[in-house]
Order: sequence, then C-alpha cells, then structure tokens
Amino acid sequence: MESSRKYTGVHALGTTAILVHFGMVVIGIAALLSGLLADDYKKVEHWGFTIHSWIGIAGAAIVLLRVMLGIVGPRDLRFPNWVPYTHERLSYVKEDIISLRTLNLPPRPPHFGVAGLIQLFGLVVFLLVALSGTFLFFKIDPGHKAHGIVHSVKEVHEVGLFLIPLFLTLHTGGILLHAMQGRHVWRKMFFMNRPARQTSGMKTF
Repeated sequence: MESSRKYTGVHALGTTAILVHFGMVVIGIAALLSGLLADDYKKVEHWGFTIHSWIGIAGAAIVLLRVMLGIVGPRDLRFPNWVPYTHERLSYVKEDIISLRTLNLPPRPPHFGVAGLIQLFGLVVFLLVALSGTFLFFKIDPGHKAHGIVHSVKEVHEVGLFLIPLFLTLHTGGILLHAMQGRHVWRKMFFMNRPARQTSGMKTF
C-alpha cells in the first residue's frame, strides 16, 4: 500500500473514476433541486414528482455503478483499499482533523485521511437516498397521499435534503483547503493534471 505520510503529489485518477465521480455530483445536485418540487406527488398534476423520480432513477444507477466499482473496479476505487477502518487509516483521519485547527491538510492520496471519511459518508448518504428513492418510485401512487411504510420511507428519503448539502459542503471545503495550499486537486476532475516530470532523480507532480 502506498504510504500516505510519504505522499507529496496530486494523484491522477482514471477516466472511469472521474466520470463516475462527476456523474454523482451532477445527478446529486439535480436530484436535490428537483426534490424541492416533488411534494406535488399528491396532486393529479405532478410534473415535479415525475422529473425528480426519473432523475432519481438515473442517480440510483450511478450509485449502484459506484458500489460495484468499489467491489470489483480499479484498485484505487475498491473499498478495502481506502475505507478508513484500519488503525493506520484512522490515524490519518486523526492527523487531518488535528491539522484542521490551522486550516491545513497534509497531502494524501485520494480517499486517504479525513477525505476518505467524508467520501464514505457521502457514499452512504447517496446509497440511502438511492435505495429509498427507488422504493418510492415503484410504491408511491401519484395523486394520493403516502401512508404506512411508504410514508416512513418517504421521511427517510427526505433526510437527503439535509445530508446531501452537508456532504457537498464538506467535500467542497476540503477542495478549497487543498487549493489554498497550492494543491489544485479539482483539476483532476477535468483531466487537467500534468504528467509527472523527472527532476534531479526525484518525481514531481
């Protein structure tokens, strides 16, 4: 495993990782905004609910793809290789949280340290919203108010209106902190990373 403490560069992500990540962000924001209109499901005319439902199904497919990549995908994306559950990875999280007191984050490979904890939180949130939303897609009867288990699942689903913005805020905050330290990690999402150059026998990124 690559040592996080010796890491000094901006790790390049593969095309698959970039596209899935970008897709989750775009569909998450679209689902969040359209969700503000979805309460019209109780009406005969429910275009807001219809739009939100189909955006949600598309989002569920992307989340499912991300979960599959976490099991059988590229090495950097597989859950066993980055989820912070080992003593070593948890120590990186602790170091990062302590560093936040001075608005400073050590350079880490993708998903290491507090970034990994935030990514795990975001994936759990997206999975919760995707599963509950898929259930509602098939069980809600438009034009009628939800009752029983359908109403309970709808309440769980609506927690996403709070949790998704929280995740996006934490994620964006981390990107901004890295940028303030000269590490423009956002560039890799737009295929803007420059290839590594060799200088005096040492790698630079």
